[in-house]
Amino acid sequence: MKMTSEAQKEYGGFLPLELNPGKEWFEAYQSCMMRFNTVKASLFQALESMGVSRIYMPYYYCPTTIEAVKRSGIRVLFYHIDSSMEPEGIVDDADTAVLLVNYFGVMDGKMEALAGIYSQSKVIIDNAQAFYCPPLMRKNVFNLYSAKKFFGIPDGSYLIGNDVTHEEQEEAFGEEYAQYLLTTYEKGTNAAYAEKKQVDELLAANFGPMTKLSLGLLQNVDYERVYKRRCDNFELLAKAFAGRNHLRIPETCAAYHYPLLSGETGRQVKKKLIQSRIYVPTLWEGEDLLREGNAFERDMSRNAVFLPMDQRYGEEDMAYIIAKVKEYDD
Repeated sequence: MKMTSEAQKEYGGFLPLELNPGKEWFEAYQSCMMRFNTVKASLFQALESMGVSRIYMPYYYCPTTIEAVKRSGIRVLFYHIDSSMEPEGIVDDADTAVLLVNYFGVMDGKMEALAGIYSQSKVIIDNAQAFYCPPLMRKNVFNLYSAKKFFGIPDGSYLIGNDVTHEEQEEAFGEEYAQYLLTTYEKGTNAAYAEKKQVDELLAANFGPMTKLSLGLLQNVDYERVYKRRCDNFELLAKAFAGRNHLRIPETCAAYHYPLLSGETGRQVKKKLIQSRIYVPTLWEGEDLLREGNAFERDMSRNAVFLPMDQRYGEEDMAYIIAKVKEYDD
């Protein structure tokens, strides 16, 4: 009988966090998947694998990620998006990567066709806001996902693609990232906001593998329940704002937020919602966007309202949010 060494195993004592040995959502992609702590870490792994010198990135995108890519020595070429959030002006060229963004998780049905435009360039599909969008498994296509945006975990991102070589990664630990989640669970997000921002800064400065704690938590998520709840909530919001949303988006999907663009009052609506403890982010306000962005991109940055519709909420919550938006936007 094979004996287990003392260093490998402990017996007795108090019980740890109770986590069941379940499966991840992307279990089927184990052979062509790597796990990282942040989307930026996944992005840089993709760029390293590609070996490109240039990358097309949208003006309407996370400015800290753009700056990180610039600092890496890769030349950033910008492109605009139109009112359908689709790219404009990209030149298909070798030695070039194209970053395509599944904005807010509402573009699942478009990503395959958009990626198919490029036969010379390598493609990175940013599904950070679209966890449930299936990865596109083609040569020279890399898919990025954020588990941290969709589930209550300390960190977590996936890089998936035919050209991703699965490697054994060093073990990483998440206890220093996890305290704010416990505070949030017991006292709410506002009580843990400052601590959460500190964790975000720490993760941004320390690219690495996904932590053991996050992996364990992800193996315990009820993915089907989360998917259904997000779809149901999105559908309620879509029906309520069908007459005022300028964006052409699906009637339902398991999105990150519900994006509402209804006019030039958006910035004021956001402020009033936050005062009512409906926390809505601003996406995004980078210098390149403010200086060079087109009218639609600047309008999105100033006036788009990203309404919460995740798995914490139900029909009554959506009704409350809908009422508040209509009160502030009339």
